Amino acid sequence: MARAGGALWLLRHELRLYMFEVLGTRKDGASKGINKKALAVWLILAALMHGFAFMVLDNARIPAGPPPHALLQTVSVLMIGVFTMMMSSGLNASVTALFERRDLDLLLSSPLPSTSVFSVRLAAIAAGSAALYLFFLAPFAHAGIVLGQFRWLGLYPAIVGLTLVSASASMLLTLGLVRWLGVRRTRVTAQLLGALSGAAIFLLAQASNSPLGPALRRFAMRLAPLLDKGAALDADSLAWLPARAALGMPLPALLLLGAGGAVLMLTARLAHGFFVRSVQQAASAVRVARAPAGGLRFRFGRGMTRTIIIKEWRLIWRDPQLIAQVGLQLLYLLPLLAPLLLGRAVSLPALAAALAFLGGSLSASLAWIVMAAEDAPDLLRSAPCSDGAIRRAKLAAVVLPPLALALAPLCWLALRQPAQAAIMLLAFGLCALNSAQVVAWCSRPAARGDFKRRGKSNLACTIFELLSGAGWAGISFLLVYGVEHGWKPSVVLGAVMNALLLIAFAATARFFRVQPV
Repeated sequence: MARAGGALWLLRHELRLYMFEVLGTRKDGASKGINKKALAVWLILAALMHGFAFMVLDNARIPAGPPPHALLQTVSVLMIGVFTMMMSSGLNASVTALFERRDLDLLLSSPLPSTSVFSVRLAAIAAGSAALYLFFLAPFAHAGIVLGQFRWLGLYPAIVGLTLVSASASMLLTLGLVRWLGVRRTRVTAQLLGALSGAAIFLLAQASNSPLGPALRRFAMRLAPLLDKGAALDADSLAWLPARAALGMPLPALLLLGAGGAVLMLTARLAHGFFVRSVQQAASAVRVARAPAGGLRFRFGRGMTRTIIIKEWRLIWRDPQLIAQVGLQLLYLLPLLAPLLLGRAVSLPALAAALAFLGGSLSASLAWIVMAAEDAPDLLRSAPCSDGAIRRAKLAAVVLPPLALALAPLCWLALRQPAQAAIMLLAFGLCALNSAQVVAWCSRPAARGDFKRRGKSNLACTIFELLSGAGWAGISFLLVYGVEHGWKPSVVLGAVMNALLLIAFAATARFFRVQPV
């Protein structure tokens, strides 16, 4: 048992909070415990990951002995991607630790040393990140034990070392942003950087298919001589240290662990003073709205629908943090629409499917903000108008922005292929409307600050959103494919089956709808 008030005692509390955040809690009266359904989902996913890892390693047939240079390059690319994702989650966790937990002012006013508080919070961020990535990568180490490929046990020290470095770097970056930009701008900027670093993996994977593809290939050819023997990035270079550690080499694994531990200790010792000042600055930050120019003006000439739409858009516009979180979904449209706008060859059926799915995802996010996170639901229910009229106005406020974003590229496409553009616009709008309606049925009241955790709080709503988006993506793909290649019986049958499944999903979502209190 850790001594009460010590660093280990506080770390145990942080890890318990992380466990309950991941697994959820069940509440029956005064008792609390782990959500057994969530635990079962994680166990099933772990079993699937072990099966996938066993299949990959069994088919890879990696020879024993020193790893070949091609394997080092492949694992290095994997480690770079993992570290990028670690920085993304580390930035989000640092923002949560500084600004959203709202318990640091209480901890810093206690007899605990500020160094211990900062060290424990930093170690908890690293532990949470390590647990997440070991969940997905440790099955390869376990499968390697069964197959006699013990080198993959090095994934444990490699992931732990990388998480120690990424947690320290993300916290230092967050604290630097606080000093440079202030508290309010740091919350938005750090979350934006975290999401951008996570989306960078997808954007780089699609870069070869973009107009930048030839330039990237020429750049890779210029870097190829650096990989030759005796060059800066040959097989003995320190650049391959994480890959060598992941492949089970003892000395690189110890070096990576030692470097990660040293970086964490130096960050905790040297930055804890500025950490305290940042917390105090965050606690005392008060937002004061500027008075409108010319004084207050009241406009009563608008209709009810227009008033509600403008009210919802204005509330979202006043929250740049929400705009950053929702707007980052638009990054995934760039690799899809760039070839279309530049006149490159593109698969229109695949583009139609991706566009419909992303439109549904964007609409579902906006619907959660507008409907589930409504700040004054009692005031709206007491208004002298029907609930249906208010709900239809909110649906319009949700669906119109995604439609406006998709209209420009689809109008460009309509100049050359009007039938495909009309189908894509129709499927996009119906998918956005369907996803928003699912959220209106199944979402529970929540606060806007819970936007990032909305998927965990209501698993049924998330599943219905995904199923609706996938169904409309399938219909959009089949309809555009039918226009381009002819209406074969299999295409017509697939479209009809997709439509029937969508009707079944919508009926099920309506059956499980949350009744207003």
